[in-house]
Amino acid sequence: MKSMEIEMKEIKPPVLNYLGRWVNSYDKARAIGEFTFFVDNGELFMTVTGSKTGNCPGEWGAAPVQVYSYSPDMANVVAFRAQFELEDMQAFLAMNDNKGLLIIAGYFTYKKNKRGSDFFVREFFSKCNP
Repeated sequence: MKSMEIEMKEIKPPVLNYLGRWVNSYDKARAIGEFTFFVDNGELFMTVTGSKTGNCPGEWGAAPVQVYSYSPDMANVVAFRAQFELEDMQAFLAMNDNKGLLIIAGYFTYKKNKRGSDFFVREFFSKCNP
């Protein structure tokens, strides 16, 4: 594996500000307790830990993250998306930055043997200091 310094140079500079651990602002979150953005082989990924009080507890694993700007001619980073395949559901996460918080809109769809309705959550995250 390459050194972290080399890996970070391959990622757009605005993304570097988002790397690290983010924690839900609500201690009784419905889906996500915390997540971490990291770089592997020049690509952005995230890992998620489900909320202990929510519908999707435990470790979700890692997933690649797609980065978005406001328009094709801009280099700023304003949003992200990722998708996780959990045991009995798919989790599609749409994330955007708002004044230093990351807001995640989560769309959860059961694969089969539904335990209830597919559901939506909106949760707010702040970055932890290293």
